[in-house]
Amino acid sequence: MGQDGVRDGAQDDVLATVDLFARDTGVTKGGESASDRVAGASLGRPLGYALPPITGGVIPAGPGAPREVLLCFPFDLEELPGGRDYREATLTVLLDGGPHAVTLHPAPGSTTYDGADVAAFGLGKDRLQWVFRAPGRRDALRPDGRWAQAVVRLPAAADGLSGSLSLSTVTVQPVLGGAFRRREAATPHETPFRLAAADLWPAAAPLAPERAAAPGARALAAYEDSGPQADGEELPPGLRRLCLAVDIEKYSARDNTDMIWLQRVLLRTLRAACARAGIVWDRCGRQAQGDGYLLVFEPGIDETRVVPDLLDGLASALADANAAAEYPRRVRMRAGLHQGIVHEADSGYAGSAVVALFRVLDSDPVRRALADGPSAHLVAAFSDGLYQDLVSHGYSGLGATGFRRAEIHVAAKSFTGVAWIRALPSPQEQGPDLAAEA
Repeated sequence: MGQDGVRDGAQDDVLATVDLFARDTGVTKGGESASDRVAGASLGRPLGYALPPITGGVIPAGPGAPREVLLCFPFDLEELPGGRDYREATLTVLLDGGPHAVTLHPAPGSTTYDGADVAAFGLGKDRLQWVFRAPGRRDALRPDGRWAQAVVRLPAAADGLSGSLSLSTVTVQPVLGGAFRRREAATPHETPFRLAAADLWPAAAPLAPERAAAPGARALAAYEDSGPQADGEELPPGLRRLCLAVDIEKYSARDNTDMIWLQRVLLRTLRAACARAGIVWDRCGRQAQGDGYLLVFEPGIDETRVVPDLLDGLASALADANAAAEYPRRVRMRAGLHQGIVHEADSGYAGSAVVALFRVLDSDPVRRALADGPSAHLVAAFSDGLYQDLVSHGYSGLGATGFRRAEIHVAAKSFTGVAWIRALPSPQEQGPDLAAEA
C-alpha cells in the first residue's frame, strides 16, 4: 500500500492503481478537505528502450558520452458511471537526476487515433506533460489504453532512470437545461518509478528521425513482424492478425483492493490461456487497459487449433481463480475474437479490425449475455467473419451448439455489425457433451 489514494500494483504491467480526488471539494468544519473520489486510473509500469547512437548524429559514441532512452508511459482511466464522461486527462512526468526530453509523442498539436487533441510540454526539460482533450464540447475522451512517450537524453554517469508520475482529469456530467457539471480531479500524490540500467530493453537499431517518437515496441527492430521499418515509409506494416480482447465484468464498481486483485487474475488468466494454446506470451502484441486487455497474435498461426484452446484456457483459468480461497468474489469476463489487418501504430494497435473488435466486446448484446447467464464465467463473441471461417465448418472444438447470432448497433459510433455469442460455463459445470465440444 502506497500513499493515500495510491495502491501499488504487483503484476507485471501495472505500476500502481490510483484514485483521483475532486479539486472542488468543500472544506469541512475542522478545516480539512473531505476526500471526494471522482475516478480512478491504472498507471502502467514505464518501459525503457536503450537507443544506440544514430550514425552522423549529434550524440557522439563511446565511453563518457550521453545516452538516449525511449521511455513509454501507459495509463488507463476508470470507466465512469451515471452519464459522466472524461473531457480531459493530463499525465505529468518528473525525471530525477538531470535527464531531459529531446522528443515527445504524441507531439504538441497532434491528434491521437481516437480523435483526441494533444498538447505536450517539456522539450529540453525534466518535467514532461501531455494533455489529452476531447475534440468537441459534447465529445467524450475514451478512458482506455493511452500512451505517452519521450526520447530522453541521460547524463553519461547515469546508471538508470527514476522519477514520478501524476494524473489529473476533467469530467463532465449533463444537468438540466443542457448544461454540464464540470469537475477537476487529481491524484493526491506522485507515484515514483525507477528503471535500472538492467531494466532497459536493448534496441536493435536507432530510431530514424521520422520515427523518433514511435511506440516502444517498435524500437525493438529485431522483434518486429516484418523487420526494421524502411526510411520514408508512410505506414507501419499492415498484417492480418487474430485478435483477442477481454474485459472484466463490473470492474469500475470495485474498490481499489479488488481492482488490483482483478488485474492480477486477468493477466494470469490470459497467460494460462496462451500457454494452453501453445502461444508464446512474449511474441504477442499486448495492450493493457486496466479492466481489459488486447492480445494481437503472430501472423500465420493455426486458428482452427488456437481459438478453441484459447477459449478452453480462459474458461479453465477463470474457474481456477473462482475456486481459489484467497478471494471470495467471482470473476466473470467477456471475450471477443476477430481477425483482420492490424498496424502497430504510434499509440498502440490500430486498424478497423481492432475498432470492430472493441465495438462488439462493449456492445449491449454481449454485456446482456453475461448478465443473463449467472452460471457462466465467460461469454465469447466471434465476429461474423471469424465465425464463418471457423465455426460453420465444424472444426474440432468449434461446433455451432450454443452460439446465437446478434445484430450489433452502436449509434454513437456509427457502427453496425454481426456477432456470434456463446456463454461458456466453467469446465466443472459443463456436461460431458458440451465439454467435449467446447
